[in-house]
Amino acid sequence: MTTSTKTVKAVKAPAAPAPAAAAAPADTKESLLLRRAADGYAFPALEGVANQFARSLRDLVRALGAPAIQIERSGAEQISFAEWSASAAPAIFWRYHAPPLKGPVLLAGSRSLLLQLVDIFYGGRGQLAAEREELTDAEDRFAARLGRDIGMQLAAAWRGKLAIEPELDCVTADPAKLAAVRADDELFVQRFTLRGAPFEGRTIMCAYPVAALRGIAGDELLPDTQGNGGADPVWAGALDKALRDVRMPVRSVLARPEISLVKLLALEVGDIIPLTMPRHVPVTVAGRNFALGSIGEANGNAAIMIDHIEKGPDHD
Repeated sequence: MTTSTKTVKAVKAPAAPAPAAAAAPADTKESLLLRRAADGYAFPALEGVANQFARSLRDLVRALGAPAIQIERSGAEQISFAEWSASAAPAIFWRYHAPPLKGPVLLAGSRSLLLQLVDIFYGGRGQLAAEREELTDAEDRFAARLGRDIGMQLAAAWRGKLAIEPELDCVTADPAKLAAVRADDELFVQRFTLRGAPFEGRTIMCAYPVAALRGIAGDELLPDTQGNGGADPVWAGALDKALRDVRMPVRSVLARPEISLVKLLALEVGDIIPLTMPRHVPVTVAGRNFALGSIGEANGNAAIMIDHIEKGPDHD
């Protein structure tokens, strides 16, 4: 009788499962903007933002009339708002509402830099006039225009990291008017230094409240802020207060007479141009149609009584 022998292959015992890696605590979660560091928080994506912003600022200053200027970026630091504003003075401050960040973005440029840029813009060589406490109307307008241009460059620098929409809502030489930020609020500050005549050593600083950055992870909110979709109450309150003090230009055109060129050229002092007064006259606010009204008198002064509030695409 033949006995067959079967070969039995040894089967290895299954390896013990590797111990599961401990779940990372929520407060160490890495995000696009935030990473826990030994001494606080680090914001890795802001390195790239700062590099792009430096190039954009360089191009902006060159376009204003300083073609040889370079901009050098210094290391970032975290300091309080009080320390930052004191180190920047005397300066012009710009504040931007920049959703989805839960707080403002702040910029500061030295007052001397602004005055030199104004001089170049109007055809000068960047000569620094005597320091003054108050800016002229032209300098105020230039500061606002420059702030809007910088805001567009800031949005471009963030592109690819986070779609922010900086909207300039305050230009001031007084940091106390930046009411959306408290003195002890921590800021993440990036410093940009201009190199080359006539701006050698002038600085522009960009500051983000740490609390605003800590609430963002890519396009999502971090766990400690999820479900809180409302605006920062401090920011909202300050903005509401500021808006209540805004003065709006209100105008009304009472008549638009037309005369021939021949009569126009023949006009002399004492001639009378007849007017046909309409029943209702338009009332505009900041250049937009707001209402229709009737011409009358109130307390001895000419006045317009509002008869109808316009509704349409210009009105909510």
